[in-house]
Amino acid sequence: MGIDYNQGQIAEQYQEAKTQPWRSRIEAYSFLKVIGDVRGKKVLDVACGEGHYTRLLRRAGAARVVGLDISERMIALARDQEAREPLGIDYLVEDARTIVPQQEFDVVVAAYLLVYAQDRAELARMCRGLACRAKSGGRFITVTTNPDVYSFRSPDYRKYEFEMKLADHVFEGAPIELTVLDGSSFQVVNYYLPIAAHQSVFQAAGFGDFAVHMPGLSPAVELGDEGDYWDDFLNYPILVTMECVRD
Repeated sequence: MGIDYNQGQIAEQYQEAKTQPWRSRIEAYSFLKVIGDVRGKKVLDVACGEGHYTRLLRRAGAARVVGLDISERMIALARDQEAREPLGIDYLVEDARTIVPQQEFDVVVAAYLLVYAQDRAELARMCRGLACRAKSGGRFITVTTNPDVYSFRSPDYRKYEFEMKLADHVFEGAPIELTVLDGSSFQVVNYYLPIAAHQSVFQAAGFGDFAVHMPGLSPAVELGDEGDYWDDFLNYPILVTMECVRD
């Protein structure tokens, strides 16, 4: 399923990339805004990586937080941070596509999980795995690569410290190559599936009330006037947040 984060220093490079300004100013701000109040709730972070959002949600007051990821190396990084700063989070090595006995999480979240589905069948396996983890009435929220990037002109994202490369034409499963430019650059390959495909597959897996949210920019008065710096990112957003509710 996509890049192997157990190889080399990829997990550490991915962790370091979380420090890029757009990750907090736009990605985290937009994702957490849609997730909303988690105080007292049971939260599952699927594809949790090194635990970035897992820790944020626990600090936001979630009663119980579990993180799972297919990468042993990512989970090792998450557990290392839990050992240094205990928050009471459980981290599990597990494939998000695995069907498990019905769980009862109030909120299931995922950052950049669905982007590794190369076709609708793979997306359906992921969604069925998510469905058996959320309780009836539970919400699933994901921040994911914007499927509409193939309709954009070619904005220059290099000032945000990454580049995006697309195939010559759009088709289901078309690659979306993202290269992180700061530090030791590395590449992540996502795959295109239209928003309509996501909605259809979620519905088939038992989710309703599907919605897509465009990203916004967090207030940051301390940074002063940024002029039009973020315009390309916001006018041609590489990410969106999707949410739905378990039937």
